[in-house]
Amino acid sequence: MRPALLAILLALPAAACAQTTPAPANAPAPLTGLEIASIQQACETVSIQYARFLDAKDWQNLPSVFAPDGVWEVLGNRMEGRAAIAAYWQRRTADWSPTHGRLHQISNQVIEVVDGDHARGTSTVVIYFFDVVPATNATLVPSLIARNVDEFVRTPEGWKLAHRRIEPVATLAQ
Repeated sequence: MRPALLAILLALPAAACAQTTPAPANAPAPLTGLEIASIQQACETVSIQYARFLDAKDWQNLPSVFAPDGVWEVLGNRMEGRAAIAAYWQRRTADWSPTHGRLHQISNQVIEVVDGDHARGTSTVVIYFFDVVPATNATLVPSLIARNVDEFVRTPEGWKLAHRRIEPVATLAQ
């Protein structure tokens, strides 16, 4: 190869030399970095709102983080739709003492954006149960460590959980 031609080829960006198949005319444009980051932040916010509603024993607002046909799989139970999710959480919290506290600490959250309307993710959750009366807890140790496996969807109300499955990782010995 002639040195002048080699110098020209080396100066071209790699994309200019690659053979590409043109995208179909009706294919959506790829998401920008800003769009991807915005979707990831919206999905992370949904996940945090979920934990806040659980910790507040708020069975009325918990379903709002799910899509209308959203699915929640937890403790061997599968709820489909907001009404079923609300009824389940209302039953779970009905017998708890007014001083029963809980904290869902979400970490290691990763959101993968599939497209402009879908994302999936995982996170780790450490759950503490305690008494909210001051100085009544001798120790505070996690009661459960679990993994959230999520599918998110964009709805007219914004980003929501289409499906959250909770997989136990470790539990406190009884």
